[in-house]
Amino acid sequence: DGSKKTLGVMLEGGYEFKTGSRELMEIHSGKLNFKIANDKDWTLITEGMDFNIPKNSSFYVEVLKLVNYTCSYFDD
Repeated sequence: DGSKKTLGVMLEGGYEFKTGSRELMEIHSGKLNFKIANDKDWTLITEGMDFNIPKNSSFYVEVLKLVNYTCSYFDD
């Protein structure tokens, strides 16, 4: 259908990511804290949850328990 996705695993630790397009992160297993750059508050994300990231931004994750995820990319 032309959709763009990645599947991945994140080990415990802290990471920063930059986006070019809007993204949807779906968490299949594990646990992490998430925040968009410049936000004050972290959000706890666990198995079965998802979160959106705006295009042309950056975000931080702190993986608390090994994470399996799907990331979908959108051109809008």
